[in-house]
Amino acid sequence: MATGMVFALALEIGGAVLVTWLTWRAAKGTLGRNDLAGVRTRVTMSSDEAWRTGHRGALRPTLVSAAITVLWCAACIITPALHTPVTVVVASVFLVGGALLSIPAAHRAVRRAALLDRTGHEG
Repeated sequence: MATGMVFALALEIGGAVLVTWLTWRAAKGTLGRNDLAGVRTRVTMSSDEAWRTGHRGALRPTLVSAAITVLWCAACIITPALHTPVTVVVASVFLVGGALLSIPAAHRAVRRAALLDRTGHEG
């Protein structure tokens, strides 16, 4: 059972790294709009610029949740008493929570950019 928990925690670390890398690529413009990866909402998919802007806004919550997930998983991997299903669930909550928090952050960034384009200054 302990080996399985360590494997699951390592998968969580991989997931955190993957989500961060994809968000970073989308923010930099090297991952274009697609139907598979990224913050895919009506707002962010509305244009290439909204896609990049939204992912720039989503990058901070993504980085924070990924860092928390990786640190939590690493601590759990090196602490045998924490090789339990609960620790894997907690890691998942950190990672999914960050993904959910990145959506409103992406939307705020797109709205802020649109307001700046319309008025020439932030409201």
